[in-house]
Order: sequence, then structure tokens, then C-alpha cells
Amino acid sequence: MISSSHLSKYLFFIFFFSTLAFNPLASEEEPADIWKKKENQEKKSLESIEDKNITIESPIISEDVNKIIIKIDEDKIDSTSESVVGIFDPEENNFNLNMWSNTDGEDIKKTLKRINKLKLSKVSDNLLFNTLFTNAYPPKKNLSSEDFLKIKIDWLIKNKRIENLETLLKNNPEVGKNSKVIKFLVNEYLSSGNIKSSCEKINFIDKSIQNNYLEKFSIYCLINNERKDEAQLVFDLLVERGLNDKFFIDKINYLLGVKDQANQKILDNNLLNFYLSHITSADFKYEPDEKTDPYIWKYLSAANLIEVNSFEDESVILNYEQAAAQDSFDKDEIFKIYLKINFNFNQLVNSEEIYKNLPSYKSRALIYQSLMLSDDIERKISLALLLKDLFLKDNIFGVYSDELSTILKSINSDEIPEDYIELVNINISENINKKVKFDNEILHRSKVINHFLKNDENTSRTQKDLKSVYKKIKKNKKYFISIKDIVVLDALNSDGISLPEGLNYTKLSSELTIPISLYELAEKNEVGLVMLKIVEIIGEDNVSDLDPETIYFINKILNKLNLKKIRNNILSEALPVRS
Repeated sequence: MISSSHLSKYLFFIFFFSTLAFNPLASEEEPADIWKKKENQEKKSLESIEDKNITIESPIISEDVNKIIIKIDEDKIDSTSESVVGIFDPEENNFNLNMWSNTDGEDIKKTLKRINKLKLSKVSDNLLFNTLFTNAYPPKKNLSSEDFLKIKIDWLIKNKRIENLETLLKNNPEVGKNSKVIKFLVNEYLSSGNIKSSCEKINFIDKSIQNNYLEKFSIYCLINNERKDEAQLVFDLLVERGLNDKFFIDKINYLLGVKDQANQKILDNNLLNFYLSHITSADFKYEPDEKTDPYIWKYLSAANLIEVNSFEDESVILNYEQAAAQDSFDKDEIFKIYLKINFNFNQLVNSEEIYKNLPSYKSRALIYQSLMLSDDIERKISLALLLKDLFLKDNIFGVYSDELSTILKSINSDEIPEDYIELVNINISENINKKVKFDNEILHRSKVINHFLKNDENTSRTQKDLKSVYKKIKKNKKYFISIKDIVVLDALNSDGISLPEGLNYTKLSSELTIPISLYELAEKNEVGLVMLKIVEIIGEDNVSDLDPETIYFINKILNKLNLKKIRNNILSEALPVRS
């Protein structure tokens, strides 16, 4: 007896072959055209099968249709079917589409896990960003394109790279399949009070994705855009699908005009509910605490809902300070609070002694007010650095770092006492771009390094500069070739610049080593993984602080992989002296 499933399969094959034999369209064509068309179709079919290396094993004279097996060799499928997701074109940094293809995905995940534990320096962070977000095929082993994309998205969200995430989303529609991306962007803009931009992000979500939070928010956006009829329709469909959220239903019915008054309950379990609580409340009052969601802290600040009625409650002020340190609350608001705290003339004049007997937040407020009032440069700097120590003591220096830099930058550099110059420079978070100080008596500090600073492709100019500098150092009998000099010469040689005949550095360079594991990765052309390793090696350090041996092997590897733009960026940090 034939089962129903077998019967359906037999019927399918009967129909399929009957269609081939009795196709009514075929009778309308000339015989010659029929055979020509059939020949072309067969040729195309064979080419398609050959391209994909498909084999069909069919059990001849068998009643079991289930025994038909189709095998597709996935390795033979054209690589253009792979997902390429990124922001930058590969040539921007001398990368290529296959920079990850030869790498085991497990190695990528392990390396990134170690990197994520580091507080990367600016150069390391930029290298990692450029590496991860260059358009390239995913690894062929142990990391799917979906999982690789998730790694990239999670990195952008963790680092709050909002503009970069939006660019990725606009350039790559498949990013909209990740509801986490849309929810993150919605909450970022909503918490900033930018309702229009927040609602615009809903349009990026893939239509096949169902997300309760985003669906609710889209209903509100329709109401906000005065499209209540559409909002009502979507709302009704959501209710029919099983929505049973009494709080949300109450708020939406009020906003739609179905109810004259909304329930005045304030719900802070997520930003959307908190926002709906605020806009539907007749007399909104809310006191945040240490458990308050960071997005709600941010919204309170953006909507000007912060009211500090008592400056005597230390725990309340500390909550605000800690939220600001975690970037959940506007840091500027903290200093506004400090300025509202009352101190008498004697306390302000003798603040360096008085602060010791005050609660920690009042100590910071007193010192801040004192330095704002001070006209004496030395005292101003001293108080600014004392305030730094007070923030560090409570592990909330993040609140003050930018403000400290701003205060120190506002002081005329010519008026800074000599004893304070170094301290001031160290504590300015972003040193003002200083000019490179060239020294043509030393090769790696000479005008030759303009070749790297300017990404100079004019080799004739560099050739001329090298010849001029070499004449000077040749006259110095005591001059010795340093490791950084070797770095320069290696890079110039790699760029096709002829070195002076007497400038032989091969013996010295032969004594320097390259980590064998890094060299082997470069040999296998695992460009992406090599870059991750370099990010890990530089890590939290400024490139200018790396030892010459490290600069040497990084330079050597980048030369080998022909990553000249990245090499130039690193050497531009490692070689010059700035003043």
C-alpha cells in the first residue's frame, strides 16, 4: 500500500514529466527552434550544474522516491553569494575582500574576547574599527556571516558609535533584521528627547521581524505624526494578536482620544513606558535612584526633569554623580548642582582646609566654586588638580575629565608657572595638535619621515630628502643606526626608494626578531587576524610609548602585507617629536 506522502510525490513527478511532454507552448514554435531552444537550455543546465558541482543519485527502478539524494558541494558555490557587510571600501586601507577568508572564526572570537577586556588607546580603537568595518567576506570556517555581523553590531552598541551604526544600517539592509540595532537607536534618540529621529529609526527594521517593544513604539510614532487612523489599525491588530498590556493599552487609548484621562501610574521598567508615563501625566514627579535605568537618567536630563530640592541628602547627589560617571546623566548638570550649593565667604577663601571636614560631594562643590572664582593662575591650577583627586577618591573621575581639560586649556600657556607646565600638559585630555619638530641630524626624526606623515607617493621628493639627510649623518663619526632608523629604512625600501650605497643596515636588522606566530599569519595572508593581533599588541598604549623592537616588527609585518596606509599612520605616531 502506498502512503499519502509517497502518493503525493508520485503525482508530482507524473505532473512534472507530463508538463515536459505536453507543454502547449511548444506546439506553437517551429521544429528547428524547438530543438535549438532545448539544446541551449540543456547547455545552460549543464553549466549551472558544473558550476555548483551538484550530483543527483537516483534509485533506478525503485518505488521509494525518498531514496533520491541531491548533493551540493557548498565549497564550490560562487563566493559572491556570501554576505559582505561593512562601511569602508577595502582599498581605503589597502585591505581586500578576502581579508578574513583564510581565518578560523574561533581565532577571531578568542582574539576579540581578549581585546574587549582592554581600554584601547585612540590608535588601537581606530585600527579595530577600520578592520572590523571594512567590506569583506566572512571567514569560511567556524563563523557564519550572521554571527560575524552580530559581533560588529555588538561592538558598535557597546562603544555607543551611533553614527557609525546608522551608516552600517543605511548601507546594509540586512542589519535591519537585528531588532537589537533598531531598539538601541530608538532608545538613544528617545532618551535625548529627539522624538522625530527616534521614530525615523523604525523604518529601518526588516518587515519580517516582530518585536513587541518596537511595535508598540511604532504605534506611538503614528500618533505623534498625526496618523491616528493608521495607529488605531495597527493597535487593533496588535490587540488581536494577543497584546495584554493594560498600562500600554490605557496610554494609547488616551493618546488616540478614546479616553479623556490616562491612568497616572508611572512605570519605569523601560524607557518607552517611562516616556508614556511622562507625556500622559498631569503632574509628573519622579525621583531616580541607583537602580534607575541609564536611559531614564538621560531622558530626565534631556527633558529638564531633574529637580534637586535638598542639597543635604548626600545619597541623592551621589546618585547623580555616579550616573554621570556612567554616561547616563549629563555631566554638565553635576557642575550646575555644585554651583547651587551655598557656601559663605570664609569657606570659599579657605577651601583647601575647609573641604576636609565636609561630605564628599560638598567637598567637590566647594573646591569647584573656589577655582571658578579664583583669578590667581597658580591657585586655579592647584585647585583644579585637587578636585581631580577628590573625584578619583570616589571612583567617578569620568564626571570631571572633560571639565578639567577645558579648565586647563582656558589658561594662557604663557602664564602657567614653570613648575606646573608638565602637570598641565599631562592633564589636558586631548593635546592641541602640536607641530612636528624635525631634526635632520637624526634619520628617524628628520624631514624624511614626511613620507609617512603625508602618505607621500612622491618618491622623488623623499629620495631627495634622504640623500640630503644621509650626507649630514655620514659626517657624524659617532652616529649609529638605531632600531627606529632601521624601521624608516625598511619602510622606504618597501616603497621602492633607493637607499644610499653606504647605508647598510642588514646586519643590524638581522639581529631583530619578529614573533613567529604573527609572521606565519602574514604568510598565510590572514590580514584581518593580523590586524586584530596588532590591535591587541598596541592595546592601551600610545604608539609613541611602544618600545622600538615592537615598532620594528609591526612595521615589518605591515610592509609584508602591503598595508602602507596603516603603517604610515602608526609611524606618524611612533617616530616624530612634537612641540
